[in-house]
Formats: sequence, C-alpha cells, structure tokens
Amino acid sequence: MKKLLVLVLAMTIASSAFAVVDPDPNMIGIYFDTDADVYCMEGVAPYATIPAYIFLTNPTFDGLYGFEVGYNLEGNGMVLSGLFANPEALDVGAAGNHIVGFGSPTATTPATLLITLSVLYMDTSMAPMYFNLTGADPASIDPLLPTVLLDAGQLMTTGYSTFDGTHSAVINGVCDIVATEAMSFDSVKSLYR
Repeated sequence: MKKLLVLVLAMTIASSAFAVVDPDPNMIGIYFDTDADVYCMEGVAPYATIPAYIFLTNPTFDGLYGFEVGYNLEGNGMVLSGLFANPEALDVGAAGNHIVGFGSPTATTPATLLITLSVLYMDTSMAPMYFNLTGADPASIDPLLPTVLLDAGQLMTTGYSTFDGTHSAVINGVCDIVATEAMSFDSVKSLYR
C-alpha cells in the first residue's frame, strides 16, 4: 500500500512539474516565471528590473524552426533587452516585433522558452503595466496572431494567452483572487468522514 501511495504521489508531482497555466495547444504567452505559470505580479517597486519570458506552450509539434511575434506595453515601463533561448536565432524584426529564424531547430517541450526580456517598470504610482501580444509586422500569415515556422518551411498561426481576454501579462495589476466559501466546523469535519 505504501509503494502504491508513493507511486501515485510521484506521478502527481511529475505531471504537475510540466503543467503550464494555459492548457490550450499551440499558444504563445508572456510569463514572469520559467514554468509559464505566472502572468501577474503585484507589489513591484518603481524602477525595478524584472525578467519576463515569452513561451510557446503545449505545442503539437516536435521541432520549432522560427517564429513571429509582436508585443506592446500599456503603462509606464520599457523593455531594456531581449535574449533568445536558441543561440542560433536570427531576428530580422525590430524591438517589440520579432521575425526570427533558427540555424538549427529547437526541440519543443510543454513550455518552450523563446525570448527572455529584461523589463524596467517605471511607474512611481505603482499603476498597472500591461503586456499585449500580437502578430509580427509584416506578418507572414496574420498580423493579429503569432506564427511559428515548422519543418519543411510550413507556417502555422498560434493563439496567444490572455488572462482577461485582452492582456497577456500585467505588472502591479490585480492578480486572480481565489473565491472562498464560508463553512462551519461541522461541514469541514464531514469532508473527512
């Protein structure tokens, strides 16, 4: 029985280690952690520099040969620099507008890192700063959606992750609040009977 419990626990931990916050396939999003789980940060001080990561999540293909994505910021801040995860990346776009090809493909994972951004948050009133994803300009397929380059030159549009239907990530916004339900002690005890 103990071995079964350990096996179930190990499988649960292993499966959650590769989970990302957006369950949809072929999505590109901006996150503040290297697991593609955190899209909202609270309490960031003015003039703080923080990393933001652009990930391809839950890809339905094994190799990535390039991508196109654009982003913009709403609020008082700026992107200082960007570092591509693939060391053979060649970007022919401009800041905030990436049209990237790889010298050799990147093997995909449930959370495939594309770019690490260094972001300077500058709002002294600590107002929200939003990140919005778009397609690239010019776009190979759709200027509203990111695009990935697959094997044999095949292009495919992806979706982009949002937490409110518009914005992909936010600094000093209101992060999700888990709803609570009032329960009596007797009702809690009944859960364990």
